[in-house]
Amino acid sequence: MTRRLAGLALLPVSAVAAGTAAQAFPFAAVLLLGVFGLLIVLPFIPGLAEIWRPRDRYPLPVDMNYVKDPRYLGHAARALLAAALRGDDGPPGRRTVNLSKVEAVEVHDRLDISAGAQLTAIQLARGPMSVGDRAVCDRDIYARAGARIGDGAALRSLACDGRAALGRGVRITRWLDVEGDAYVGPQTALGANAAASGFLELADGVTFERLWGAPVRTTGYLGPRELPGAPAPFALPDVQEIRVVEDLASLHRGDLTVGPGETFDRPLVVKGDLRIRTGAIVDRTVKVYGGLTLEPGALLLGDAFVEGAVVVGEGAAVRGCVFSQDSVELGRGARVGAPGLVKSVVGKRRVTLACDVAVHGYVLTDGLGSVRCRDSD
Repeated sequence: MTRRLAGLALLPVSAVAAGTAAQAFPFAAVLLLGVFGLLIVLPFIPGLAEIWRPRDRYPLPVDMNYVKDPRYLGHAARALLAAALRGDDGPPGRRTVNLSKVEAVEVHDRLDISAGAQLTAIQLARGPMSVGDRAVCDRDIYARAGARIGDGAALRSLACDGRAALGRGVRITRWLDVEGDAYVGPQTALGANAAASGFLELADGVTFERLWGAPVRTTGYLGPRELPGAPAPFALPDVQEIRVVEDLASLHRGDLTVGPGETFDRPLVVKGDLRIRTGAIVDRTVKVYGGLTLEPGALLLGDAFVEGAVVVGEGAAVRGCVFSQDSVELGRGARVGAPGLVKSVVGKRRVTLACDVAVHGYVLTDGLGSVRCRDSD
């Protein structure tokens, strides 16, 4: 009898629980669907808000007159050292300064480093500086006058406010910055960056990554040559008229050879290789999907954007910039740019310069840059 009464007592409770669960289930399902829908819509809310009330309708401001300082490393090092020394009008001697870390600086009125010396402090010469053959300095060197670096010397970096002359086989680990003209001897390794406000002259066997000079030139330089004026102007058609590439450029789907006297009324796009013959003048910018070859004496007045290798033959010239995803080879007597006209030579894998080459501006490569004078092979 007790069990029967217990069962009857529990029956109403079970029924109530079942009814409550039946009512709770639809509410949980609706809540879950609501959260799911919110997660889908949420990423679109910022975009919809921008469409409804735009705040980014205008492009970001860009300073079109900005020019990267090609001598940034040298200028920054000078400024940092000057701030640490606070003008340094005191007597010569050794000082301890706080740069990026605590460093020792040796200040000299005139600095003559003996052959084979091993230096471990930053060297500052307020007058001329001479570094002996095979001397080694694993800290920066700064000369406020001229500097002469002996054969086989190994330097971390060198800043010079006068003319600099580097001997044979010098090794610079980081950078070279010269306020005047710079002569770089044979078989010298210039590290990651070398720049001069005057000319930067490289002898045979010099290796480099990035160069800047006015101009960068190689041994045997015979002086500037007169080149024709700027590329012929090209007016872009009305945007509404542009339908295909041919509306903007002269398109050639295979290889193209340009001979003397041939002219074009718009930039060139060549799907294959482009060859500019001796005596020919191309007064347009070229985009080449293959390789570009300028035969001896050829002239390109515009820029060259090339996927393959670029070969500028003996005595040939490019008034514009040269960009290659592969390599750039400038033959004897080649010229890029002109005095007062800053241009760039960029070869992603390799840049090779022969004798009597001049580039007015930048020379850059992610691979090996070298000077190879054939007469010395």
